[in-house]
Amino acid sequence: MNKRVDFTIRAIFIVGILLLSFSRGLAEEKKSDYTLDPVVVTAHGQDKDYQTGDVDTSTTPSFFSTITRDEFEGKMENLSDVIEKQAGIQVRQSGGLGSFSSVSMRGASGDQVMVFMDGVLLNDASGGGVDLSNIALADVDSVEIYRGTSPINFGRTSIGGVVNIQTRRSTKGFNANVLAGYGSFDTRKYSAFINHKPGKWDYLISADYMESDNDFEIDNDNGTPDNPSDDRTEDRNNAQFDQTNILTRFGYDFTPNARVDITNKWFSKQQGIPSWNNSPLTETNFDTERNISTLKFTLDDVTPLHLNTSTQVDYLEKQEIYDDSGGHVGLGSQRSRYDTSRYSARFFAEWLTDRQSLRLTLDAQREAYEAENELSDEQTNDSERWTYSAGIQDTVTFGEDFLSITPALRYEHYDDDFSSESESWGQEAGEYDQAEAHWMPQIGVKLNATDHLTLKSNLARYVREPSFYELFGDRGVFVGNPELDAEDGVNFDIGLEYGRRWGGGWLSRFSAGAVYFYSAIDDLITRTYDARGIGKADNISEAVIKGVEARVSIEVFDHFSILGQYTWQDTENESPLKSFDGNQLPGKFKDSWLVRTEFNWQSLKLYAEYINESDMYYDTANLLDAPTKTEVNCGLSYIWDNWRLSIEADNLDDEKYEDFRGYPLPGRSYFVSLKYSL
Repeated sequence: MNKRVDFTIRAIFIVGILLLSFSRGLAEEKKSDYTLDPVVVTAHGQDKDYQTGDVDTSTTPSFFSTITRDEFEGKMENLSDVIEKQAGIQVRQSGGLGSFSSVSMRGASGDQVMVFMDGVLLNDASGGGVDLSNIALADVDSVEIYRGTSPINFGRTSIGGVVNIQTRRSTKGFNANVLAGYGSFDTRKYSAFINHKPGKWDYLISADYMESDNDFEIDNDNGTPDNPSDDRTEDRNNAQFDQTNILTRFGYDFTPNARVDITNKWFSKQQGIPSWNNSPLTETNFDTERNISTLKFTLDDVTPLHLNTSTQVDYLEKQEIYDDSGGHVGLGSQRSRYDTSRYSARFFAEWLTDRQSLRLTLDAQREAYEAENELSDEQTNDSERWTYSAGIQDTVTFGEDFLSITPALRYEHYDDDFSSESESWGQEAGEYDQAEAHWMPQIGVKLNATDHLTLKSNLARYVREPSFYELFGDRGVFVGNPELDAEDGVNFDIGLEYGRRWGGGWLSRFSAGAVYFYSAIDDLITRTYDARGIGKADNISEAVIKGVEARVSIEVFDHFSILGQYTWQDTENESPLKSFDGNQLPGKFKDSWLVRTEFNWQSLKLYAEYINESDMYYDTANLLDAPTKTEVNCGLSYIWDNWRLSIEADNLDDEKYEDFRGYPLPGRSYFVSLKYSL
């Protein structure tokens, strides 16, 4: 183990012992303040939709933000468009709506950010990070973003943190709505929703369909940026997509403390993949079909300890078909099918008193991944990963909620098995079997200095096992490396939050926050490419990521608000290779700004926002610097009777920017939607 990581782990335990010793002494001084008789808590006083297993955001020391449905209701956006407007978050897209979108959090890559949906981990062992464009906003009720250190409620975590997506839940009574939208590039969206809860039983159905030609105008340099004579302006070719999403949920309350939920989420998407030179002859496609079935049983106030418990079993099945039979995009002809199946079980229990919250999670998961070259009927990858994890977290509060200390410990065990019938770009066929286990301690402190000012700090160790893609390859021009070691990282952050409301006068609300974060990563997995363009993953470097997140929000006369956010991050590559040592990690902006103003008057809401991101490199060698990205957006929504009209205008400056070199984003675009609620 690296000395830096070993030192940090020791520091976590030392700090934990000192804090617990301090808390014990404080408890002895004020014994009257610490009555540990059980107090049954099922709603936590924070959210009417809170269920056992959800994070109690009122007590967590983690730095987080929550995006509610009101903030994106009726908009023609991706999930990536919604979360990228949060401090510390950056999103990279390979095109317009429906294109591949990955999230970066505090300088961590998409592989290093865990994405959950209703407790189900969406990160596949097959790797590549989660494509946010494959999550329909029609189903989403809220999005929680936990930066760096994450609560023990999530059985898995990583260096970057956690994005937790909660889909819509049943509410009392009957409600339903339909929505239709249209916009630039012949984009169309239709959705319908119905929810009925007359008593003990309830059901919910949400359906969504979206399609777009994505034929936005691009500047094509024909692959010769130094020769402007062959540059041309043309429409994007073969970037169209269509997707369908259906969520069904049935629930029954046996008693006020016992409930069962049965949920199924089905998603299907067909999309074209443009070629590097935007050839109109390209017919490459990538199709995805995913289904997640969940059975959840919640039982609260059980045993003499008055435990709240949640037991959940899931089955995920996903099939992806990449068809480049004409060889327009990759190196040679390819038509491959990738099948992923995963069984998982999760148990969560919490013991709550007026001064203590003890939580336990147990997870087991078996994931199988198969890749087959349908042009030759050869199985290029047959992989299986068993994962077992356990976590325990204890939050102890002192002095009328003045101080809370939250130590936690995670354990993860991996068992991988791989076999292949054929070679993949020079890699010999064979078998691979390996088991690894990791202990990951963490500790958080939350200090409520005043009624309005809070100080928080966290220290944690995280480990990420390499994905099947990184270990074994199988997709296009990428060779696996079975000798890869797991990434080993340490996160630290400290910051303060201030918030206050006033009952009169011109200033209605003021809030602000600033956080310093630091992450040290050993055995960082880096992808390099040879002269033939064939890539391989190697543990060739270490990295240090540090930065600052800051935000200020002001609300005036309850009608006008302004939000300002700034993120600075330094992602230093500490590679032993002199050509990379000291460079910035690719794909990470150093500076990010957002300013948003909003005006609300009765049923009318107007907004405008400015986004600026700068100082990023496309490559590890830092030879290809990306231009500054600026974006100006505005929109409005108006509600009358049962109708809601939403209008958006994005990228008003018509900037033609590329998150990935050679894959431009759309310029100026407009969208409108109309929603009717019963």
